[in-house]
Amino acid sequence: MKLFQSIRFRIVVACISFSLIVTLGYGWVTFYGVKYNSDELFNWYIAEEAGELISLYHQDSSLDLGGMTTAKIMISRDVAVLNELSQYFASQSNKAKLTKATSLDNVSLPGPRFTTEQGYTIYEFTGEGKTLHILKAPLHRNETQHFYYIVNVSDFVNYDNLSEQYIADIFLRILIFIIILALLVGFFLSQMVLSPLTRLANSVDEVAPHEYVKHKQGYYNDEIGFLAKKIDAFVARTNQFVLREKAFSRDASHELRTPVASSRAALELAMATPEGQSQNMDKYLQRIDRANRDMTHLIETFLMLGKEETEHLKDVKFNLSSVVSRAFEKHDYLKKSPDILCINDVDQNIHILGQEQLLSIVINNLVRNAFQHTSQGAIRIDYQNDQLIVQDSGEGMKLTDNDDRSTSVLEKSGVGLSLVRRLSEMQGWQVNIDSELGEGTTVSIKLS
Repeated sequence: MKLFQSIRFRIVVACISFSLIVTLGYGWVTFYGVKYNSDELFNWYIAEEAGELISLYHQDSSLDLGGMTTAKIMISRDVAVLNELSQYFASQSNKAKLTKATSLDNVSLPGPRFTTEQGYTIYEFTGEGKTLHILKAPLHRNETQHFYYIVNVSDFVNYDNLSEQYIADIFLRILIFIIILALLVGFFLSQMVLSPLTRLANSVDEVAPHEYVKHKQGYYNDEIGFLAKKIDAFVARTNQFVLREKAFSRDASHELRTPVASSRAALELAMATPEGQSQNMDKYLQRIDRANRDMTHLIETFLMLGKEETEHLKDVKFNLSSVVSRAFEKHDYLKKSPDILCINDVDQNIHILGQEQLLSIVINNLVRNAFQHTSQGAIRIDYQNDQLIVQDSGEGMKLTDNDDRSTSVLEKSGVGLSLVRRLSEMQGWQVNIDSELGEGTTVSIKLS
């Protein structure tokens, strides 16, 4: 299973993604909330201080209000204040924006404007790395002039930027910690969520169908429990099907083998009679004998494929050369010409650890196929580099571009080679076919 396609990986990614979204969203709201709150706090402070100064001015207009605070205090009009503000900027364009304006409301410099609870108006002008706050308040005794509180907060803004950088560094560390925590939580959740599913998969994989025990009592009534119930129902139907197939195999084994054996016995008796040994009758009896042997071979092969126990046959050590020799002898009656050579190039000292019965069926079918398609020449069997090679000089076949020289070709080559394909797939053997029309066919099987 690929990691990036697994449910475990998706759960971990979902946990990390959720943590990132929540953390970044909360961090953004908190950061800008703190920044906005600091602006509000500063504006509240200068509004309170301006209120105290205005109250003192109403009590004694001759007081030097500028000496009571670090801000610049003006009792004047917007035009004079604009001229004063232009002294803070070096750029002629910014100076012009201030001096050409008729009021603070008409200044085109960037910056917000606030109105306090006392009715004061606070302007914020930003440019050339400087930030100015101007508080404008009405004077009840003087309708033509206003109270102006001017403060240069550029140094404070620089300090605020450093604070923001410090907060950003802390937030980055917290974010890394949360990602690691989300990764661990994701792994824990994936383990907790998938452990019942893994347990279910292992129980299905380890237990044979006829020994399968229902899982209804082992899982909660959730999605995993629902899946377990569906698997139980499927296994129950499969068991019924397997039982029917086994019953059919037993019946077929008896019903097919009995008439074939009876016909075989009758055939041998007929061949032993003087009439059966006559030239005319012998030709027909030999044909019946070949058909009888073919039927016996097919019945044994089909019954072997139909048995589930073939997957659990024990490996035994056997002599491969002997198996090949027996295959040649068993199918010698299929020779189209006595001049056809049967060459066993398998070293007599080679012993293989495997399932002799299945490999014998494969070799028998390949030898049968070679005899059936070879009119002259030789049939050679060799074993090299864990590969069984069966080569004949028969009629061969033409491989098209769609054929991949593997087991797909066997499906088009009759029942015998189709059985070879099925057995090879069952055992995990790799089959390769190389054939030329009119030159013969070579079938190699990788047994490792």
